[in-house]
Order: sequence, then structure tokens, then C-alpha cells
Amino acid sequence: MDKPYLTAILADDEPAITEGLASLSVWDELGINVIDTASSGDKALEKILTLKPDFAIMDIMMPGMTGLEVLEKIEKASISTDIIILSGYERFDYARKALKFQAKAYLLKPVDTEELRETLSQLRAKRIGNPGGANTRISRTMLNDLADGKLIDTGSVVTILTASAEGLADVPSYAVIFSFSAPVKEGTLSILDEAVSSEKHIFWNKDQKTIRGIFTFSGNAPFAVVESAVKALENHGFPLPIVAIGNVTENLSEIASSFSRASMALSYRLYDENGRIFSSDMISLTPPEYKPADEDAEILVRNILENDEHGIEKSCGAFIDKLLGSALPPPNYVYSVTSWLIRETGKRLEPLIKDTDMIPSAPDITRFSTIHSLKDGLIEMFSRIARYIYAVYGSCAEKRLSGNDSDDQIIQKINEYIDSHSEEQIRLEDIADIVNLSPSYAAIYFRKKTGTTLREFILERKMEDARKLLAIKDSSVTDIAFRLGYHDYRSFSRAFKNITGMTPSEFQDKFAL
Repeated sequence: MDKPYLTAILADDEPAITEGLASLSVWDELGINVIDTASSGDKALEKILTLKPDFAIMDIMMPGMTGLEVLEKIEKASISTDIIILSGYERFDYARKALKFQAKAYLLKPVDTEELRETLSQLRAKRIGNPGGANTRISRTMLNDLADGKLIDTGSVVTILTASAEGLADVPSYAVIFSFSAPVKEGTLSILDEAVSSEKHIFWNKDQKTIRGIFTFSGNAPFAVVESAVKALENHGFPLPIVAIGNVTENLSEIASSFSRASMALSYRLYDENGRIFSSDMISLTPPEYKPADEDAEILVRNILENDEHGIEKSCGAFIDKLLGSALPPPNYVYSVTSWLIRETGKRLEPLIKDTDMIPSAPDITRFSTIHSLKDGLIEMFSRIARYIYAVYGSCAEKRLSGNDSDDQIIQKINEYIDSHSEEQIRLEDIADIVNLSPSYAAIYFRKKTGTTLREFILERKMEDARKLLAIKDSSVTDIAFRLGYHDYRSFSRAFKNITGMTPSEFQDKFAL
């Protein structure tokens, strides 16, 4: 079935704006034909009165006649065109005046394509008789700023909301957040609106996966209201969100605090992976019992150095148990302290895992949405580190970590030189030069102080670097051989097997992460 034929004109004194809007795919998607453009308020009024389009999208500030003046004249002429006002100014007095003259939406520049699509879709639905039609709307940006507490003058937006078709009032109100695991399916807002039509409310898309809502408190339990909305989505076979309900505020002007509490309530899914609706009533007011302790990181480091996977699992479990305590702490505290443990463990192991991505500097652990996945994530992270350290350093890990190869300054200089030149053909003469000794005496001195020859030490460090590189999945053995100064694969493979007891390929099969 063909889409209904609807028309629109675009008005802005900047040609780049009208051309950009006209090129959007939203018009074809919704069956709307852009039939003309105008570069001034006078021309816009003339074309609206003559062409009588279904929609007119125009700038609020144009030469000749402002968008507000055009709106006023259209209202007097009883033209049914739906007007969407664009503005580069976040001025609530403009928005209030625009809505007074029955503008259908007030959107800020640069235009958010998704917001424009959403607005036109709702207006189109109303025009073709869809019961999920549109009411007068204000900018989603303004609503988000109100919800996020970014407005100094909340009164202006509240005035606009109370004057709009949603029918909200500056009385006790509460916030609701619907969080979806995938982009919100088209039609979701209409189902939600219909399900709670007896309640004064407004819904809008915060982003692709989140719908926000404001309700006037009617006396009905917020949980029951939200439950009916979720049930409606289920009955229509739509994806179900995780929903959070904020506290009831004294008036609409204070709704930001309710959104803040709703966001916090949403995080409590950490403790109930099967839960669907979370209320701010569940937010813990009890101070957390657990305080970060160095002992937790130290025990974990010991388990990692010993490549003790059972010990790692036990340590992570004990840490989570202590962290939760007898009263469940706020999830943000759980995430914060867990991040501390990861950073502290990484700091202690830094000499062994530097230049790897084993532990990011700012670990994003909020991706673990339940306490079970958080614990499993920790175990997997630390076990992976343990396998890497064991593969690269073996039984020498603790010695390499302590850095106590020698207190002798000459030996330290030699070690540093070899570490920084391991990818080259290191000559005895070069080592002797940096410590101001003859080559023969440098070799004798090194063996006397360390108990190993320079040749053996250089080979061991090269093979250590080889193990680091081979531990990277899908790395090329041939490339590694050349990188470490070997001119052929066979020489490298033979040297590697003499040190590790296995070929580079065998090592890679066993230890590559």
C-alpha cells in the first residue's frame, strides 16, 4: 500500500540549511514531498498561504518577517499546516511564544536527524488518522537539559510543559527511564502513550536505546503505572526494557532530582539480573562496610605470579563477598572499588605487563551489568594476566618484578642496554663502551657478578621478548625472528627451543592469548 501523499516546505535564510534538510532521507521514508523552499519570512508566509502544505519547517529568525510573526499570521488565517520551528538559540522565551501560536515542535540547530524523523513521524501519524498521533512538542534537547539538571531557569521549560498538550502541571511529579538493549523499535512510544493515557505524562527518546518520561503524580502507585506500560509492550510483542522509577518530587521544577534517583535505581540491576522494574525505594542509605585494603591486591598478585587459577577465583570471590557485606552497597561504589582493585593489581604488575593491553588505565567495568558477570569478568581478566606472565617469564617472574638483578651500577647499565637493544645484533664491544671497560674485562666482570655469561644473558632476554610477541594471537613467527635480529627462521627456532623446550609454533599454540 502506498504511503499517503503529504507535502512540506522549508524556510531558512541560509541556503545550506534548506539544501541540507531537503537532502535527508526522512522525506522518502515518511512519504513527504518537499515542494518548495523560502529564504525569508515573507516568502515563507506567501508559500504557506498559497500551497497549504501539510508541514512547514522554518527558522525562527529570518529577514523580512520572523518565524514567530509568520506563525501568528498563519494562526489568524486558520491554515492547518503543522509548523516546526528551528532555532540556533536555546531561548525558552522563543519556545514559549512559538507554542503559544500552536507550533508543533521547537527544535534546536544543528538539527538532530533522529529527532526530526521522530517529530515528523508523530505529526504524520496524526494527519493520517493514527490514534498514536502527535501533541505539541518542545525540543528534546530542552527536555534532556531539564532532566539532567543543566538549566538555571527551569521555570521557563516548566511553563512550556504546563501550557502544552501533554497537560503536565507544576505539582508532585516523578521520572521514569526505559533502557533497551537495542535501538528502540518504531511504535514503542505510541504503545507506551496509549498504555498510560489516563496519566498526565510526556515521553521522549533520550538516545537510540533510552526513553525518558515525566509523570504527574496522580495518586496511583508509580510502580503499577510503569508495570502496565511494560505489560503493553509485552502484549504487542515488542522488546522489553529495564525500567527505573525516580522518587516523587514536590513539583515539576525539581524533576531533575527524580531522574538522578531513577538513574541510580537502574544500576541496582547489578543485584537482580532477572529484574525488570527498579524503584528508587531500593537505593541503599547505609554506608558501605568494606574499605579498600592493600591486602586484597597483594593476595591477588601472589596468585597471579604463581599462575594459580584456583587461587585467583577464590580471591576474586572473597573480594566480592567482602565488598557486598551484609547490606548491599550502591552499585557505583561496587564499580568504583572494583576499579581500584584492577588499577592496584596492574600497578604492582606493571613491570611485567607494560606495553600490553592486559589492564587498561581506565577499565570500563560497568559493562558487567550483574554481580555474577562482574565476578566472572575479574576472574577472566586476572587469569589471562597470570597465563601471560607464566608464558613469558616462567619461574623468573617474581625476580623480574622485584628488579633486583643487581645493585651494581655497571651491571645495571649493561642490563638496561641489553633490554633497550634486544631487537638488534648486540656486540660485546658496544656493551664494553657504555661501561668504559675493555670487551674481555666486561665479559669477565659480568659473569663474576651474575653467574651467567653475557651471551647467555642476551639470548635469554631475546627469548623473553620472543615469548612476549608470540603470546599475541596470530603473530607471525617469521616476522618475530627477523625483528629480534635473526636472519632465518631456523636459527631462531633452534635458539628458542633450547631455552624453552618447545618450538615457537608449539609455544604459540599453548600460550597465545
